Amino acid sequence: MIYLYAIETIGISINNLKMIKQKIILFLVVCFFLGACTGIKSNNGYMPVKDNIDQLKVNVTTTSSAKNILGEPALILGNREPIFVYSAQITDRVLFFEPKVISRDVLILYFNKKKKLKKLDTFDLNDGKYVDLSADNTILNDKERSLLSSIFSNVGFGGVRALD
Repeated sequence: MIYLYAIETIGISINNLKMIKQKIILFLVVCFFLGACTGIKSNNGYMPVKDNIDQLKVNVTTTSSAKNILGEPALILGNREPIFVYSAQITDRVLFFEPKVISRDVLILYFNKKKKLKKLDTFDLNDGKYVDLSADNTILNDKERSLLSSIFSNVGFGGVRALD
């Protein structure tokens, strides 16, 4: 009772106190949902630090020393003249929208037949080009099909094969 009397003497009625409490709860709920709309950043891949990349010397660094300095590459192409590819990208995703690529870095090391570093290229997001992937199917001839696909190709057709 004394508490209610003190509040009323200050000039705040019980109804005003309830409204203030509701506004605070509403404010906290709005802040919670706005916090859920912030993006989720994803780091994919591995890119060596610049100091390690600077240690590489053309016509001096071998494939094994490059692996020791930079770590295992994400992709190794070829055996006679290997190509090492290191790549990393950061994407930002908000709710159900398509992720947006914030940064992308690619390091490509070209080696000669003696396994010595021939050339070093670095690319970033500005150097990239958009490649549209095709959703078309490649139809194989009977000669190019495997034995299992030839056996099971009649399933669902009732023994009658559709013409190509």
